[in-house]
Amino acid sequence: MYTRWLLPIAVALIPTATTSRALAQDGEAAKPFSLAGNVTIDVFSNLRGGIKEGSRTLDNVSVQVNYDGAAHGLRGIKASIGALYNGKKAFSGDLVGDLQGISNIETGTEALRPYEVWVAKEFDESGSYLKLGLIDLNGTFDTPGASSLFINPSQGIVPSFAQSGLNGPSIFPTLGWAVVGEAALGAGFKLRAGVFDPVPGDPLRPDRTDLRWRKDDGLLSVLEVEQQAESWRWALGGWAYSQASSDSLARLQNGNSGFYGTVDYHLDPATTTFLRAGTAKSDLNAVDRYVGAGVVWAGLLESRPEDQFGMALAHVRTTPLARFVGLSKAETNFEMTYAAPIGGGFSLQGDVQYVLDPGVDTTTKDALVAGLRLIWEFGAD
Repeated sequence: MYTRWLLPIAVALIPTATTSRALAQDGEAAKPFSLAGNVTIDVFSNLRGGIKEGSRTLDNVSVQVNYDGAAHGLRGIKASIGALYNGKKAFSGDLVGDLQGISNIETGTEALRPYEVWVAKEFDESGSYLKLGLIDLNGTFDTPGASSLFINPSQGIVPSFAQSGLNGPSIFPTLGWAVVGEAALGAGFKLRAGVFDPVPGDPLRPDRTDLRWRKDDGLLSVLEVEQQAESWRWALGGWAYSQASSDSLARLQNGNSGFYGTVDYHLDPATTTFLRAGTAKSDLNAVDRYVGAGVVWAGLLESRPEDQFGMALAHVRTTPLARFVGLSKAETNFEMTYAAPIGGGFSLQGDVQYVLDPGVDTTTKDALVAGLRLIWEFGAD
């Protein structure tokens, strides 16, 4: 059924992307507007353990049109409008039975949604800005560095934060309204703050686009400080849900809060290590502790300097309440991956993951998963 959406979108994007590249070569004509996007296809197989053996194909298509007002005398004004499509097939839920997931494009719900629709004002050359609209929280807060190579969702945003809220925070694939800002403080420091709709979309209809921000639901607030130098980067942040009306289901998140942190360190120009961690309140969440770590090597093969190889782990601890309803005490994911550009905006990525104590059921056996990701990126400079 997903081909009803995927094929028309993919066909439509080909001329659009070609036109965008042609305009980019013309210089002045392309300055105000630019187009970027990607088509991602994952083929994953559960080879052993989990719920049952089997394979699934997952797909994701995203398109973003960006506007820079400088060409029209609106210096510092930027805007973006995008769309996101996902197929309905599920891999983790059907075959593995893990808490953290295997693929960061899996949603289990077929939907075509608006995505990253915002307007922003940049205030100076340092990068300080204020942004308003439908915003992906993970594009501003707890953004992955070296860990972005990996396919496991926990390497993109800490699961102790991703699990929060009635429908998750405003992250892939469902976004809510938000106001975010960033200020450059000097010496490599940046301070970020944001206020988000605490219940993006419709928790009961995940395939539905619901853009209402109900005032009785309260707020999700996030604050982060980051410092970056030539060989390292660190960030520390905190999040909290405000009190919601007694008439709102969001009251179940009253007082929910947590922290997260990340460190990236470049051992040499080709080797980067990272450490990530997160916490959440034990009485309101299924996961209250997370730690992730890994290492990424670039250009292991002299003939392929742009290739990347990485190994990582992602470990979550569940709360007493979650264990009471049958979840395992902890779950650990080990991942090994190799990504290789193949030209024309295409890249291939092989991936192997081993899930120790899949968390959805204490009786589920350890799972061995292997997969291949194909990505076509277009329109980016």
